[in-house]
Amino acid sequence: MDLHKNFAEWYRLVRIESKGDVLKSRWAGVEEWSASLSDDAVLETVRIFQGLPAVTSREAFLAAFRKHDPAFLQRNNELEHQVLAGAALVHVVNGAEADDEPHMPLLAGVALAASRLRAAVSPLEEMSQEVLSALQELARRQRARKGFDSILLSAEEEETLSQTIAAVQPDPTNLKQSFVTAFQTVLTAVQRSESALADAAHDLRCADEETNILWWLEGGCSRDLHKPWSALKDEAPITAGWELSDLTDVALGPREVGAFLDRVVASAKGKSKDQALSVYVNAVSDEWAKTRTTDLPEHALDLAPLTHALLQRAKSGTTSWQQYFEKTGGIAATKSLSPEAAAKQAYMEAVLLRTLAAADE
Repeated sequence: MDLHKNFAEWYRLVRIESKGDVLKSRWAGVEEWSASLSDDAVLETVRIFQGLPAVTSREAFLAAFRKHDPAFLQRNNELEHQVLAGAALVHVVNGAEADDEPHMPLLAGVALAASRLRAAVSPLEEMSQEVLSALQELARRQRARKGFDSILLSAEEEETLSQTIAAVQPDPTNLKQSFVTAFQTVLTAVQRSESALADAAHDLRCADEETNILWWLEGGCSRDLHKPWSALKDEAPITAGWELSDLTDVALGPREVGAFLDRVVASAKGKSKDQALSVYVNAVSDEWAKTRTTDLPEHALDLAPLTHALLQRAKSGTTSWQQYFEKTGGIAATKSLSPEAAAKQAYMEAVLLRTLAAADE
């Protein structure tokens, strides 16, 4: 059990001093909790870290730490709970290196990124940044080209196979052993071909995704609205964020996602200054809002505030959604956002909700 090098420092960020034996027991709880996470548990861990209200029971989270220290404070101990939840998120995302299908690390990182819009300024920003940095590294590894070798048998293996087959013709008495040897060689080639095909498919998938994104970017038009970005105003940021998420097929998308969205937003006619969240939400059409908010995983919308606002606007129209949203969404409809920030927020939330929907399927 290797404690994170900054574990003690994270405690000090919230002015809690802990001794070595306590830190060891807490880290044991972090590892235990991180090893048994479901999708709902990941989302609840993000809520604990961000200081947001509970949606599902937190008993299992508390039990993981109580198991290693019966004296663990469960009540009136929110700051330590936030540290421990953040440590679990760091541990999960950093542990993605050996994970071929990093669903949980991706979900943890994206949920944290999306929820930052409604979270208060925290002394634990250092932990958030470590999760987000690890998330970007995960995205880079997921789309790295693997390459593949089209040579399935080495020259030596081919020569051995030829000799084995040739030896059968003058001397059929060794047919059984020759067949076994030849079959094993062919099986090796088949296994290597499967790996090569999988790597080739991965590379093609990444290339297709990048090609689709570049065509979308160079085309200068909204796929949903069938209009040039230059003809759109305040609806452009949210629309662009969702459309780019549709084109993202591998993990989180390219590292240049922010730059892509900045370019689209800059070409629109909308104001370049910060505006209220409600301005962007009300700018989209009723039809678009209803289409985009159909069949959403609503249990996660508290972590996707812009989408939550979009859903309420689709249900209630442009004039009456704000009051209910502010009661349930945790932030004001008047919260100020730049167009670029609104686009990136829409993109991150769309990726989060798609990740959850894909897991449900």
